[in-house]
Order: sequence, then structure tokens, then C-alpha cells
Amino acid sequence: MSLFSSLVNHGEPKFDVPVAAMIPCVSAVLADGNVDDDEVSQIRSICIWSPLFASNSSEEDTAIIRKAVHLVDDHGAEAMCANAREVLGAELCETAFSFACRIVFADGHVGTKEMEFLEQLVVWLGIDEAIAQTIVLGTQISFRSR
Repeated sequence: MSLFSSLVNHGEPKFDVPVAAMIPCVSAVLADGNVDDDEVSQIRSICIWSPLFASNSSEEDTAIIRKAVHLVDDHGAEAMCANAREVLGAELCETAFSFACRIVFADGHVGTKEMEFLEQLVVWLGIDEAIAQTIVLGTQISFRSR
């Protein structure tokens, strides 16, 4: 018996759709080990324009982001993205993947770790490869034209 066994819930973490959609986003930010200002700005932008977060205040968005960061830190990106997949369903998994792509492209440089992360995210979220390629290409074109 550990010191915290009576205090901590040891079951699977539970979360709602907004947190589930944020998990791939924060995982994308953390993928290369660097938190870039452009990536953080992109998360904030997603919170402003996405219907998933539209009714939230800035403080509520911050709470969702923090919860997602804690879940990924505590349980790992792979496990939390797999859990998010169950909460989101197929269409919102594609949306969350699109959000993660926007974050990876936000700073203008897609490194090896970020590419590897996106390839894994396709598997973790159960996204069709052709759809994932379309999303990546569309995101690349969108950010290149800025």
C-alpha cells in the first residue's frame, strides 16, 4: 500500500469532449520537448474559433489546457490519446488531429519528433491514412500561404 493509495483514484482518467480534443493539442506542443510561443498562440486561437470551446471563458479554456497537460504528463500521450479516441468518436478524432497539425505547423518548422508524433497520432486516434494525409497537406498549404 502506497502513501497516496487512499487519496488518488487509480482507475482510468475520465474527461469530457473538450478535454479529449485538447489532449492531442498539448501532446503536439510537447512532442519535440519545446513549448514555442507560436504553438501556445495556436492553441489559444483554436479555443477562440472552434465550436468545441466557443462558449468557454478564457479561464475555462486555461483549465481545459491544464487538465490535458496534467493527463498527458501523468499517463503519457499514447494512453491519453487512445482514451480521447473513445470519447471523441471518428469525426471529432479527425478534428483533433487537424488541431494538432495546426499546432505542429504553427512555428514554421516541423521537426523529426513532430513528424513522428503526427504519424503515431494517426494510429492512436484511429484515423484513416488517406484522410490524415489530406489534413496534413491542407494544413501545410494553409500555413505556407501566410
